[in-house]
Amino acid sequence: MKVIIDGENLRHQIADVLVKNNKILPKDKNKYFKFDLRDFLEDILSEPELDINYYATKVKQPKHKIPKKLVDRIQMISQSNRQWIAKITNDKIWVIKAGYLRVRESSSCTHCGKKTLVLQEKGVDVRVATDIVLESQGNPGTSLAVACSDSDIVPALQAANSLGGKIIYICYSGRLNRSIAAIADKVVTYDDPSVLRFFEATK
Repeated sequence: MKVIIDGENLRHQIADVLVKNNKILPKDKNKYFKFDLRDFLEDILSEPELDINYYATKVKQPKHKIPKKLVDRIQMISQSNRQWIAKITNDKIWVIKAGYLRVRESSSCTHCGKKTLVLQEKGVDVRVATDIVLESQGNPGTSLAVACSDSDIVPALQAANSLGGKIIYICYSGRLNRSIAAIADKVVTYDDPSVLRFFEATK
């Protein structure tokens, strides 16, 4: 079975679970942590030897001057990403650099009106949607498991369905996207215990 993963979103969801269960500190959410991603996916999908595509981002360094605190944060995220990618690549997960994290100005605070500099992901959802359609065209009637909760992929999933593809939607039990779930042939959810099991196995 082919699995398509919006990498940043899945990794952050796993980090949220680890924070909630006091396995990592909130300030360490973007730092590297060990996790058996392949075993986790094979467990929740109940299928061995999955063909996994993991869509990752590059960190885009800004050309303009930014505060040192943000520079340090970008460097930390870049290093953590390299470690994470090295780990999952070693576990025979195909990594596709599809988008980037860029520095942008946030919206004004509703209380003080102040704007801050934040990191924003761009480009991954477009590549994920494109590959969902291409995979369905190349393998009509195939099963495709998708770990992405961005509503932008709905048209791509509809196209896959029209080609006879079977869509399996993977999501965290508390964050189901109803638009995607309505299209999917099957919804597979995961919870905190399933995440913790594959985090603790590598400690």
